[in-house]
Amino acid sequence: MNSWKITEIAGIGIYIHWSFLVLPLLIAGSQLSAGSGMAVAIQSVVFVLTIFGCVVLHELGHALTARQFGIATHSITLLPIGGVANLDRIPRKPLHELLIALAGPAVNMAIAGVLLLLLVASGMVSIAFNTAAITNSFLLQLLLANIVLVLFNMLPAFPMDGGRVLRSLLATFMPFSKATNLAVIAGQIMAGLFVVVAIATQHWLLLLVAAFVFLAGRSEARMVESEAATEGWSVADAMRRQFHLVPAHITLEQAAQAVLFASQDSFPVVEDDRLVGMLGKQQALLLLAQGRGHLSVREVMQKNVPALSMNSSLSESLARMETGNYTSMPVVNGGRLVGILSASTLQGIVAGWTMRPAVID
Repeated sequence: MNSWKITEIAGIGIYIHWSFLVLPLLIAGSQLSAGSGMAVAIQSVVFVLTIFGCVVLHELGHALTARQFGIATHSITLLPIGGVANLDRIPRKPLHELLIALAGPAVNMAIAGVLLLLLVASGMVSIAFNTAAITNSFLLQLLLANIVLVLFNMLPAFPMDGGRVLRSLLATFMPFSKATNLAVIAGQIMAGLFVVVAIATQHWLLLLVAAFVFLAGRSEARMVESEAATEGWSVADAMRRQFHLVPAHITLEQAAQAVLFASQDSFPVVEDDRLVGMLGKQQALLLLAQGRGHLSVREVMQKNVPALSMNSSLSESLARMETGNYTSMPVVNGGRLVGILSASTLQGIVAGWTMRPAVID
């Protein structure tokens, strides 16, 4: 399991990725190795965790604004480089994307405004430009950190907020796919600049940001291209109609035959003729290789995988697969499981099929 749920706010699960746990250890370690002492190390860790509290509020700004336009958010995940709001789909209207992108930085500006009022009330503003005051004031440092978050996020480094603002503005007078490609190019240029700055200043976390901008930008560009290629198609045009089911109560060893030899990425899991989850093939094979075949399918399956309607738009469904990080999704018609939409069967679409695909059996 890559992430752990720590809480839920406004119906949105807040998760911590395992790599995030390395951050406080590195911060504490760097302070101790510099001879700052345990008290300073703890204070530094608390400060960084407080900043990430602001990051959560930033992502909630995106999520709750998206909700106003009918776009749900599955979760918010904290990474060492920041937070990621897992939206159900990409907003297609430029104004919607603009408002959603600006909502996060607006939250940080609001936080900075509240902190400024507190500093005015405490008399700290008069010494705001004193270096020692900045170093010793937790609130002043937090205010400056929120301003930095705004400035950094508004850089045109797609898919960061500034890059999404750029795409939304471009999409007002050109096709969405072309606007995405131009925003991605700008993002890749920014990623290259991040690498240069990281090497020059030895702020190595910028290398992770650069990698995220480069890879995530390209991934979203491919998704937008595949959506454009499948415009007008329905899920029924590309779904697999013949597939293997796996009962929830059996063990992985008992399910091994289906898992090993079926040409499926994922298997619908059923219990009393009800769809209750999906079992990923790679996950099942890994657990079997680890000698954990005694586990039941119910214990290891992916739960709460949303089902698609066979009449749904294929392009929108592809977006749901991408944003939800699903390799396969079940397809239902009238409440009955009728197929699977699988990423592996859509490779031709992503490559740019010009003809409508045959139904995959």
